[in-house]
Amino acid sequence: MCADKKIGVYKKMSLTDSKLKKFLNKSHDKPFELADRDSLSIRVSQKGKIAWQYRFRHNGKADRLSLGNYPAISLSQARALVPELRLCIQEGKNPKSVMGKSRQAKSKKIMTLEDLCLMWLEKVSAIEHKENTQATHGTTVRKWILNEPIKKPLKEKWVKKNLNMPFDEITSQNWMDFFEWVKSEKSANMAGVVFKLLKSVITWGVKWELVSNSNLLLFKVKDVGKAPNVGERTPSLYEAAMMWLEIDKSKALPQTKICLKLIILLGARNSTVRNMKWEDLDLVNMIWTIPVPKGQKQATRRGALEGDVSSQRPERHPIPSKVKELLEEIALIYGKTGYVFKGDGDNSNKEITTHALNRFCTRMSSKLFMKHQISKIVPHDFRRMLQTTLCEIDSKWLVITERMLGHKLKGTMKHYNKADYLDEQLEAYELLWSKLKLEIEKINS
Repeated sequence: MCADKKIGVYKKMSLTDSKLKKFLNKSHDKPFELADRDSLSIRVSQKGKIAWQYRFRHNGKADRLSLGNYPAISLSQARALVPELRLCIQEGKNPKSVMGKSRQAKSKKIMTLEDLCLMWLEKVSAIEHKENTQATHGTTVRKWILNEPIKKPLKEKWVKKNLNMPFDEITSQNWMDFFEWVKSEKSANMAGVVFKLLKSVITWGVKWELVSNSNLLLFKVKDVGKAPNVGERTPSLYEAAMMWLEIDKSKALPQTKICLKLIILLGARNSTVRNMKWEDLDLVNMIWTIPVPKGQKQATRRGALEGDVSSQRPERHPIPSKVKELLEEIALIYGKTGYVFKGDGDNSNKEITTHALNRFCTRMSSKLFMKHQISKIVPHDFRRMLQTTLCEIDSKWLVITERMLGHKLKGTMKHYNKADYLDEQLEAYELLWSKLKLEIEKINS
């Protein structure tokens, strides 16, 4: 049987180790092939490299499969592969596909839960998520997977003791025991938080064929814990005014006090206000521009020329008069460089931490409860207060408050309505402050 003109003719004879060694690493005029038996053959390159090949037909088409090189794969090892390949053909499978999966499985690193989570933090969270989200993911993995919490130690390093095994060997019962341990250490809500993160990690790992065990993906939050409670606490204007006055009495650092006041006035997210930088504030046109999150800044549109990229519109808000007054107050103390709310004095390159702000708000709230029986308030509650208060005044503020809260509009509006409504936002902010100021004056009178 003739082969390609550039390759020598098949010589039908059984191969031996002595024949193979004769051709190995020797120079030849041109590549050639030698048949062994049972469709097994070798291809010898001009430089004497020997490759094993298996010829077969699949779906009526002739094909060949490379099995590896000699002497890494010996004559006896190559022949031992033939029965398995023949069985694949008899079962209607393509030997190339079967062999490829087998090689991939053998070469795949034995992945543990710890390995998978650390790889996800590096390749997904660090690239696609904001710094605050990355920090949350890192803290969760460090405590519940690595069992190395930053602060309060765990009663038991359960994962290191019970899940230190190849990830693909983890059973559903192992997962149930793991979440029972999380609940015993913390709460059912925390088990739900860890479960949600692990689902993201495992889904990514399965997609990239780093692991094949996906039994946790069959679970639901209710199987292992509880979903986070949806917040209902909506402070009234009176309660917000009492909080404002309590902040004024406090001896906390100015940046902590003013940061919480801005959250009350703007209804903005805790992280958004804490990460505010002076460069984000246009104090001439009185506009605050919130930078676009990492990974969402630019995209090349189909058919665009090289270098032509479309940028996502940043979130923009007007700066109302009371906010401007508070910003000027803090600028006199810490200057107008870097973060507006510095974490540790005017030389800090970091923003005030979420823990510092939450602790301060909790202290103020505790005092309000002891003095006036006002139920606990957390910073996020003021977002509900802003929208509820304004929409109770007039339903026309519904779309405007969605923009003020940084939400995407519903339905087709989210695709086509990109208006910032800056004038309307400013009117709404001033209206909210006028109502809050009136409550403060009533309490003081």
